[in-house]
Amino acid sequence: MKNLVVFAYIGAVIFPLTGIYFIVNSMPYATILFILGALCYGTFLIKSILEVSNSKNERANKMLWILGLIFMGSLVGLIYILTGRKRFVQNT
Repeated sequence: MKNLVVFAYIGAVIFPLTGIYFIVNSMPYATILFILGALCYGTFLIKSILEVSNSKNERANKMLWILGLIFMGSLVGLIYILTGRKRFVQNT
């Protein structure tokens, strides 16, 4: 379950990109891929915000990460997975 955040982020990137490819090439099931991407992104957002809010880090640090995840989700999400997640998971 610890890797659910990582897998959800990967799904949130891969499914919509595949859906775009399907639309450009007039292939079926593009809508399903977009829905799967949205579900993965929602899962990523909820799980990562819960990880940040349940950690023992400073309140200001938590709020910056949460606001970044909400307003700039894809970019901050990538930074969170690559660098920041280790600190929050260790401090729970």
